[in-house]
Amino acid sequence: MRGWTVVRWTGALGLASVVAQLLALALFAAAGLPPGFDDATKVLDYVRGGHFVLTTSLILLFVAFALLLGFSAGLRAIAVAAAADQEWLATTTLAAGIATAGIGFAGLGLTLTSLAVAVSGHADASLVRGLFEASGVIGGAPTLVPLAFYLGAAGSLGATARILPRWLALEAWIGSALVFLACFSAYGGSDVTAFWSANGLVTILALLPFYLWMLGASVALLRAHAQAKV
Repeated sequence: MRGWTVVRWTGALGLASVVAQLLALALFAAAGLPPGFDDATKVLDYVRGGHFVLTTSLILLFVAFALLLGFSAGLRAIAVAAAADQEWLATTTLAAGIATAGIGFAGLGLTLTSLAVAVSGHADASLVRGLFEASGVIGGAPTLVPLAFYLGAAGSLGATARILPRWLALEAWIGSALVFLACFSAYGGSDVTAFWSANGLVTILALLPFYLWMLGASVALLRAHAQAKV
């Protein structure tokens, strides 16, 4: 597409990724809070009842994580072009993004498997519960580890390569610390109804700093592209 530079593409991919993830979270919330894992039958009923909404949410997240990879690759290209000596930091940021998306894809795959089994003719309540619980744990505390590293590296990259506003670097560093603290929810066991657990509410709230930074970075890149054309 004519006129679509790396800067514009990167900003657009980042913005689209954030929108897709927020829509996915809204759909997940529309399906209602999942029940505790003590009763496998209730989990099976929940997954069956929300199959369409939950599956749509997962598809959006798959797309969002793919867009995140494109955003991260674009960010690396912009940083290397602006400051070649920061290539190592740009590559580190990209690697952290790939790791975050990779763990996310694994968790989404398990969730989609649990949904598929739940509506099949051979659904087993215990199996569905196990898959659904495992997907929540993988997509919870473990995913926050590389995400915290990604935020910290991306904030440093934006500041040293001077490709993003300085305040975004500060937001990324603070967000990285908060996300890393949320990683310790892994010690809280598995309880989707709890706040502080490996798959609890804290693991969702910990995504807010990432969304804020990515939204700010995407808008900043789109504005930079627009100003460059003036």
